[in-house]
Amino acid sequence: RQNPELWELALDPENQYRRSVIDQVVSTALPDAKDADEVSAAVRAFIGADLPNELIELLEKIVLHSSNFSKNKNLQNLLIFTAIKS
Repeated sequence: RQNPELWELALDPENQYRRSVIDQVVSTALPDAKDADEVSAAVRAFIGADLPNELIELLEKIVLHSSNFSKNKNLQNLLIFTAIKS
């Protein structure tokens, strides 16, 4: 989950399973995560893949719904910044 090359491959627009990967990450994988490095790697990957809408969806799940990171100010700020920028 923390390998940048794997994230790049999974989020490549040419990957036929890209949408499925994004949906799984947003809906189940990261909201249940307990490791900050996993969340950080996913957020960086979504930013690198230029997926602002998906990033907002992911951050909403992590920050707005009760998770281990719901009180994380950096993620809250990133959510606001990404929403404004989109």
